[in-house]
Amino acid sequence: MKKVFAVSMAALMAAVSLAGCGGGSSTTETKAADTTAAAAESKTEETTAGEAKELTGDLAMMVNNAFTGMDDPAIMRAAKQFEADHPGVTITIEGLSGKELVSKFTTSAMAGSGPDIVALDNAGWPIDLAAMGLITPLDDQIKASENDYLQGPLESGLYEGSYYSVPWYFNNTGLYYNKRILEEIGKTEAPTTWDELEEDIKLATEKGYAGISTRLDGYAIFNAFMENDNPIIDTSGETPVVTVNNESGKEAFDFWTGLHTKYKAFPEGMKDASDWATAYTTFVSDDCLFFVCGDWAYKNIATGNPDMQFGLAPMPKGKVNAVCLGGYNLAINENSANKDLAWAFVEYLTSKECDYVLTEQGRIPGRTDVDYAPIIEMNPDYQVFIDEAAYTVPRPRVKNASSVDEMVCDAFKKVFFDQSTAEDALNELETELNDFITENY
Repeated sequence: MKKVFAVSMAALMAAVSLAGCGGGSSTTETKAADTTAAAAESKTEETTAGEAKELTGDLAMMVNNAFTGMDDPAIMRAAKQFEADHPGVTITIEGLSGKELVSKFTTSAMAGSGPDIVALDNAGWPIDLAAMGLITPLDDQIKASENDYLQGPLESGLYEGSYYSVPWYFNNTGLYYNKRILEEIGKTEAPTTWDELEEDIKLATEKGYAGISTRLDGYAIFNAFMENDNPIIDTSGETPVVTVNNESGKEAFDFWTGLHTKYKAFPEGMKDASDWATAYTTFVSDDCLFFVCGDWAYKNIATGNPDMQFGLAPMPKGKVNAVCLGGYNLAINENSANKDLAWAFVEYLTSKECDYVLTEQGRIPGRTDVDYAPIIEMNPDYQVFIDEAAYTVPRPRVKNASSVDEMVCDAFKKVFFDQSTAEDALNELETELNDFITENY
């Protein structure tokens, strides 16, 4: 157990920089009513079996500060409404940046305290915290809930057969394209298959353009494996099984690295793109045909080069349609003294009634029955991400998943930096991942 605690804590700190998306940098604490901070002890009265528990008590929640750092935050309006519906409840919400959020929650939860509810990046945080015993399983609550959660985002919280979180909002990857360059190579539509993607990239590089760019991390690179029906690590059995070097894995890695070895398709600036801010510059420079990223890139691209005409299309299909999942889930602290109240607010916040908390920011709720009209009104191109919801796939559901991101990315970089062949890099990756499974399981 000590081994799991130590490794998972380190992984959570590393995972922050590898997550697909994040919040701001400041800390914000807001109360839904003019009350004191949430108390550690529940005020809920005990009831006999079979009786409905009255919702009462103080509740503390920790979220990414993208939801609290503005005037009249929608999440606070939702909390106030919940308090009005349940007069005995007081809710306090603290907003922090991603790095601060996971660090503060983990530290406090390991000490036996912390907020009742926490928002977690689905890039492995729920799995790590579940492995550490810091968040509570929610199987019974999910079964009884009327909320129909999307399966892909829901599975990002699946650990050893139990669900430890529920989807709040999700994002995934799309293919941004430069309309001018696409027209220059004689095409009128974005590619829909790998063959078409490779052809377009070849034509663009022949004209002196970069073919495709993205951030150097697993979030983007995983797409190639997923689109070729390869899970990177198969977690369906009792022990995870590495799949990167089987037939479909080799095909996926060869395709992605081949864009470099055959066409030098990736811009030189991508070698420094360890964060999204740097990655954007490789596309807004107006000399790269494609860019792989999620919904958060749209505004950054538009403001980064207002004169550049760009479009957005679904990720091209390999053997299957698949895209890598991003976004945030909600989980309940195992230390919470009022888990019933915590679940009631989680269920409420992830219900149709509270979709406005997300859609006002252009975020996509993680359920099947969402009214997408407010999002489409804000940006019609977001229909791409909505349509991809049906085949959005979570990262490998293993402890310390950030290490997997790093190893997969490093394997690609060996080829991209001309340090290794694709075959050697993939063989080394398989060995590293197998050692990782042995160490963690």
